Amino acid sequence: MSYDMRIDKQFLREVVLYGIIGFNSALLDFLLFTLLFKGLVINKYIANGISIHAGIAMSFLLNRKYNFKKTDRILFRAISFYLTGLFGLALSQGILWIGGIFLFPVIVVKFVSIFIVAAFQFTQNKLIVFK
Repeated sequence: MSYDMRIDKQFLREVVLYGIIGFNSALLDFLLFTLLFKGLVINKYIANGISIHAGIAMSFLLNRKYNFKKTDRILFRAISFYLTGLFGLALSQGILWIGGIFLFPVIVVKFVSIFIVAAFQFTQNKLIVFK
């Protein structure tokens, strides 16, 4: 038996671009979190909430325009993207909480949580928000 192992170029393009946009959004999230938590000594949960909202907004705007190129149903897409982002926020907060139980360094836990949350969010955004 022979299987056709071609990769869908459109899907590959979306994954790569999502990764680039996600990296920049996560970088904004991480840097803002670090500034708020370490620099301004804001509570880790409040700093995390603020930084994630900034990352969500940046990610939606860039993915909508440059990656998935969807200009219709903006309100539906924005709300769906934001709800996916809020679930990601809850997941991230839970990961921070669990990391605290095990006394892992907060910055390391935050960094790891970004990858876990990003995998979930790509799936949701691809299948629901920008379908």
